[in-house]
Amino acid sequence: MKKIKEFFNEEGKFNVKDALVLTIIVLFYSILSFINLGTTSNPNTFFEIDSNAGLIIELKEKDTISKIKFYNGRNSGDYYLSISDDGEKYNTAYVLRGHGAFQWDEGKFNKETKYIKLVPKDKSSLTLGEIALYNNGGEKITTTITSNKDKIYSLSDEASTIPKTISYYNSSYFDEIYFARSAYEYVNGLQVYEWTHPPLGKLIQAIPIAITKEMTQFNYRFMGNLAGILMIVVMYLFAKDMFRKRKYSIFAALLMTFDTFHFAQTRLGTIDSFLVLFILLSFFFMFKYCKYDKTRFLALSGLFFGLSIATKWTGFYAGIGLAIIYFVNKFSTKKKFMPTVGKGLLFFVLIPLIIYTSTYILFPNLQSIKTNSIETLIEQQKLMYDYHSNLVAEHPFTSKWYTWPVGYKPVWFYTKEVTKTTSQTISSIPNILIWWPGIIAMLILPYYIFKKKNGKSLFLLVAILSLYLPYIFIGRIMFLYHYFPVLPFLYLAITNFFYQINKNSKKDWLMLAYMMLVIIFFIVYYPIISGTTVSNDYIENTKLFDSWIY
Repeated sequence: MKKIKEFFNEEGKFNVKDALVLTIIVLFYSILSFINLGTTSNPNTFFEIDSNAGLIIELKEKDTISKIKFYNGRNSGDYYLSISDDGEKYNTAYVLRGHGAFQWDEGKFNKETKYIKLVPKDKSSLTLGEIALYNNGGEKITTTITSNKDKIYSLSDEASTIPKTISYYNSSYFDEIYFARSAYEYVNGLQVYEWTHPPLGKLIQAIPIAITKEMTQFNYRFMGNLAGILMIVVMYLFAKDMFRKRKYSIFAALLMTFDTFHFAQTRLGTIDSFLVLFILLSFFFMFKYCKYDKTRFLALSGLFFGLSIATKWTGFYAGIGLAIIYFVNKFSTKKKFMPTVGKGLLFFVLIPLIIYTSTYILFPNLQSIKTNSIETLIEQQKLMYDYHSNLVAEHPFTSKWYTWPVGYKPVWFYTKEVTKTTSQTISSIPNILIWWPGIIAMLILPYYIFKKKNGKSLFLLVAILSLYLPYIFIGRIMFLYHYFPVLPFLYLAITNFFYQINKNSKKDWLMLAYMMLVIIFFIVYYPIISGTTVSNDYIENTKLFDSWIY
């Protein structure tokens, strides 16, 4: 027992023992997060169906069609489905709904026919990857010749990818229909649909697609999930540098590991995971710079700050905190003014500007404007600003900034009825056993700053406020995931709380008991954040508040 206590209380820099512990944590989380992340097999040949010609399918023999299953490409939408016995006169029988890019959809109806014609409803060209027809017996119907024979062949050449059940596993959900689509378009040199955020996050998301040449759910979710894993690594290293003892490193890393919100958000194929990782790294290296006064740490802080703003503009909020910490540190140590300002301009203005600009110049094909010059790049920034500042929209899961710390309204990402009594659901449920104590841990930081003269607490408070308070002045609709960048510093604030109380009296048992409760909450809500099929009663019984809608 004594040796175990010494192991967890061992002080010093990161060493082999830390590497072993961190490997175990990361391996556990990696296995858990990659389970059912997404399919590795989906259609990859896509064709545009022109609104004038449409698409005509001839059955081998006349049959009753009960269901049609199809995979949407980058351009999705509704189709008029017409039927004919002779291939000449068609009658519109059904509107086939296409819900989003890179989603499987199906339409159920009961019509006997020999020919089927699909025409895009909104008079534009739509993209399909695969199509299959089924009769009343549930058997796949054989199709032969069409007016677009080459297209039909290509729309039926990947039959092995057709899923028995359509779900998040094989189809995009929530904002993936924008970001995953844009990643695909970057890889294939097409005009990029999502232009309201800078390119970097989508370019990172596109890496597995470019390497494997496969547009699958696993591939476009891979990098975001990897970013969620890397955040745990950074959290461990951050806590190790900040609190010195191994037990606090483990504690902080486990808080991130078992935050249900972190799990749900990083498995989603959007760009927020990259934003938070880069922000966390920028503050981590700023902390190391303040501690060790090494220019390389300042340069790395500026580098990751640049990567954050090239992912999302909200990375600029991190710049407020980094600037405050940097100048307070420099002037408190009586450093010369001009070299201090010079380094700040180099690492936090010039380098980020180069990073930001290069992502546009190297990949200029946005749907809004081609950013192949400084003039068009500036025009693009104006378009983005106008979009966000003038956005007028409604959404059932929007929430106010002051409700985020308590996790008042999670964002419901996905739902699927499996049977009459079971369902799948994915919601960004916060682990309230972390978030609510985190409020106390944040509010007590000023006490440690002014009463205890604690620099770590000042660092954390500046980071939290800089990433949170700017949202007070934002008028557009916002969501709980805008609070995501604050969370790593919330974990550190909770760790700091236990660090402070343990100075006077050893309460390791309290840390352990608290962590056990955190883990239990994660286990209970795992089906709700992972899309695991469970009973409808189970889902209903996990709704602690009326605002938790999923």
